[in-house]
Amino acid sequence: MDIAGFILLLKYFIAINILLAILFAPAWLCRQNKKTKLDMVIVRFGSWVFAWTIIGWLFALFWSSKK
Repeated sequence: MDIAGFILLLKYFIAINILLAILFAPAWLCRQNKKTKLDMVIVRFGSWVFAWTIIGWLFALFWSSKK
């Protein structure tokens, strides 16, 4: 494997990690805010199932950060 192939693999690895961090951000915020188990289920469901829509991810983010 040459250096160009290695850099390409590294670039895809970093991009996938950033994408996963963005996808799981609402669940992490919910845990940091010490929400109830029901809130955690709602946030994870909204984030994992409806994350392909911006509205679903924003709903999960809103629900995880509201007091």
